[in-house]
Amino acid sequence: MKNKKNRADDNFVADKTIEKGTTIDRQKLIKGIEEDAKQEAERIIKEAKVYVTERRKAAEGQVERIKGEAGKKAEQQIQKIEKNNESAIAVETHRITLKAREQVISSVLREVEKRLQEMIDEPEYREILLGWIVEAAVGLNATEAEVNVSVKEQKYLTESLLKEAESIVHELFLKNVRLFISKEDLLLSQGVVLTAKEGRTAFNNQLKNRLLRYGTEIRKLIQRELFE
Repeated sequence: MKNKKNRADDNFVADKTIEKGTTIDRQKLIKGIEEDAKQEAERIIKEAKVYVTERRKAAEGQVERIKGEAGKKAEQQIQKIEKNNESAIAVETHRITLKAREQVISSVLREVEKRLQEMIDEPEYREILLGWIVEAAVGLNATEAEVNVSVKEQKYLTESLLKEAESIVHELFLKNVRLFISKEDLLLSQGVVLTAKEGRTAFNNQLKNRLLRYGTEIRKLIQRELFE
């Protein structure tokens, strides 16, 4: 893209649902790889449980040795060990939980990206691309825009697809937009970029950008499904 083109707000999220199969169900996609994510989470949580067990055993051993000593000093030492032990367990458990969550989220995002890349040659991918174009058109909010895609997606970019996208934008969002096939070089990575006809603004709806935009939503879903 030319340097003069500024990217439109990547944090834009349409306030209406794009229906009729024009967007992939993100929750359904994540559900499809939930088992892999659960296994990863369970592995790391097991690591936390092992740590807690070993830590408590070590503390119990210290307590038993000190119990053999007489007097008030021994009791004070026992209380100090127990307090320090529980504090250390709480800190380490929190650290391992955060590690588990971040690793699961990273795993899910990688799998989502991989599966969408694999879907490019499947018939239903046309509907996914259509949804991305509609979303970008609404986000760009221009009356005329050029649509660009990657080499592998070029076969789907037709006048018919763009007319369908225009119709959906008008029907669902009451906006009129005219879409044209871009004459720029094809994109290097998967997804779509819409550029306003006058060339001053663009909406980047490539796959990596989409995953960044919906990262918060995906994190909330994973937190709810696996860690609550």
